[in-house]
Amino acid sequence: MERTVKGKEKFAYGFAAVGSYMVANIVSSYSQYYLTNILIVSPVFILVLMIVGRIIDMCTDPVMGVIVDKTNTKHGKMRPYVRIGAFVIGLVTIFMYYPVGGSIEWRSVFGALMYIGFGLAYTFVDVPAMGMLSVATPDKDERASLLSYYVTVGSVGGLLPAAMLFVLQLFVPERWVYFVISAIVGVVTFFAYSYLYKHSKERFSTSTEHIKVKDMLKVVAKNKPMTLALLTSMLASPRYMIMGVAIYIATYVVVIPGLTSGTVLLLLYLVVGAGMFAGILLTPVAYKRIGYKKTGLLFGAIGAVFLGAGFGVGLVNIYAALPFMTIGGLGLGAYNTLPYPMVGDSLDYLEWKTGERMEGICFSLNSFVTKFNNAVGAFGVMLGLIVCNFVQPSTPGAVEAQSEFTVNGMYALATLIPAAGFLLSLIPMAIYDYTGKKKENILRELEERRAAKAEKGDMVPDED
Repeated sequence: MERTVKGKEKFAYGFAAVGSYMVANIVSSYSQYYLTNILIVSPVFILVLMIVGRIIDMCTDPVMGVIVDKTNTKHGKMRPYVRIGAFVIGLVTIFMYYPVGGSIEWRSVFGALMYIGFGLAYTFVDVPAMGMLSVATPDKDERASLLSYYVTVGSVGGLLPAAMLFVLQLFVPERWVYFVISAIVGVVTFFAYSYLYKHSKERFSTSTEHIKVKDMLKVVAKNKPMTLALLTSMLASPRYMIMGVAIYIATYVVVIPGLTSGTVLLLLYLVVGAGMFAGILLTPVAYKRIGYKKTGLLFGAIGAVFLGAGFGVGLVNIYAALPFMTIGGLGLGAYNTLPYPMVGDSLDYLEWKTGERMEGICFSLNSFVTKFNNAVGAFGVMLGLIVCNFVQPSTPGAVEAQSEFTVNGMYALATLIPAAGFLLSLIPMAIYDYTGKKKENILRELEERRAAKAEKGDMVPDED
């Protein structure tokens, strides 16, 4: 089969994925630690901030999706926002972890502005960028392959901040190291999205700017496969706590003499990451052979069983639990991969059901779920630290001794709680039915409709 997306364009999506995952990972991995240990902000304030941030996302993500679907320019529906968004996300990210001093009130305000500002900037660029993946090619198999490529390359790039921390902690003071990381990531992200704008095309988008907003929402509400896919991801959202609590575990739980917390953190990422990347690589192979439903059930069960078992083993010997964490990482990789092709494929179902695709709104909901999952991870870590009586440092970057109860609680946040989330996620996946013969029949009928429209000249793909 002749590929539509190749060369510079495919590289552009990979580069954008690296930028997107890097910036998302420094938020999920370091934002709580930056607020509690660098700005020394109250954990209660951070909990409220997470709630406010998600309420804002509940409004801005769908609004951005509507804006995209109401746009029609010579450059496409989504590409203009990627161009502008590159500047916005780059600028916010550069200053996100600046170690501002002053009163606790000022530090709290600064932290809140940066956190909420990042959420808005990420929505502005990520919603259209993800939507572009669904219109880069009309071929469903190539589209699924491109989505898997995006996730795989992005996941590898997402580990780069951990490597930066490992290196920078050797000569940059703890108070400044996170600012240096965010500045580097901000610059890379700007160039990544700018390159995507320059070297991408929207080939298969439909004209939706004439549709009323209320009618758009009615159409999207009929996308049952997307709803179940996103619900599966949301129920498994405690898996995001692993990234958020990892730096606390590297600082307070797994203490190896002679190694910095950044070195230990990188080692932990490699332990879990080995399973995660195996899951990312195996997932496309699995869903091509057995479908999305069986793949989700299989890897969700693996995540639940092995992370849960890892908690029990870790209470006896933390090092003996590491293989369980690696195998449990298969579930992380699979669940990080599955939503993207599932949402992309659901647009075919939506077009078959309603005659419209609504790339903007559908991928805005996918973006919202990603940020919801990150928020659950951050919220869960903060709530867990409060419940476990975490002792904050008296000065930025210092390390205070923690009780055994606190240490065990931190470990539970990375194992037992995510295992429970995986278990719950099996419920919506069990009733997912856009698969097998039903899916084949829908796609065949949809192709017949498209062919009929093409003959009448009602549907002309955009080549720009």
